[in-house]
Amino acid sequence: MDAKIVNELEVKIEQTIADAFAQVGPNRLPLVPTRRTMHLMAKAAVTVYETAVENQRE
Repeated sequence: MDAKIVNELEVKIEQTIADAFAQVGPNRLPLVPTRRTMHLMAKAAVTVYETAVENQRE
């Protein structure tokens, strides 16, 4: 996939993850992830999507 699209997806997904944790609230969570952890979560999500795209092409 195009690197610009991958980066855009990662940024948007990371923000969505951060918003979701903020909406749930830190008092209800056993652990509030760091920004780095949320970044890695977003990268993992995009990697799963990229793999699905590749598998569809095969």
